[in-house]
Amino acid sequence: MMLTRRASATPSARAGRLSGSTVTPRARSLVKAQAASDLAFSVRDVMSSGRLFTCRPEDTVDSALELLVANRITGLPVVDPDNRVVGVVSDFDLLALDSMGRVNEDQNLFPSADQSWQAFKEVKKMLAKSAGKKIKDVMTPQPITVRPETNLNDATSILITKKIRRLPVVDAEGRLVGLISRGNIVKAALAARKATSAAAAAANN
Repeated sequence: MMLTRRASATPSARAGRLSGSTVTPRARSLVKAQAASDLAFSVRDVMSSGRLFTCRPEDTVDSALELLVANRITGLPVVDPDNRVVGVVSDFDLLALDSMGRVNEDQNLFPSADQSWQAFKEVKKMLAKSAGKKIKDVMTPQPITVRPETNLNDATSILITKKIRRLPVVDAEGRLVGLISRGNIVKAALAARKATSAAAAAANN
């Protein structure tokens, strides 16, 4: 699923509408505050694009689990030899926790304290069953992806409505260029709020 960026007036364009002799210093400050909140306009502005952990369809489930544990992450994009995204896999998929018959609503790998011992035994069973399985056996194929220019609101809506933790970000050829997660969205929202608050406080002084 590919999304395109919605047309929107730029911060400078909005500022231009307020230009003229009737614009007060406070109004200009508020425009600057709005511009600051628009810094995270697209996925490109907030996505993770440094070292991206991935796996291949032919990798073993055990090797993917080791990668998740070693790097304290909960999911991986699955890519082909050309770095095109062909699937996604999570700790939930890897351990097939749905077969346990009881999974936390947020699908976390680790349960609450009152059920941890039983869950530990169940996870051991799942690990035993995973021997010899490949990522292609458990991954979600043809995952939802977004482009770097995708509107941030659209990406946020997908994460919330689909109840997923992260989205692969791909270029026009479907190659992985980044990841956007709920954490990225929260950081962007906090940064925008701080910028707006700072500008509003400056306008009141």
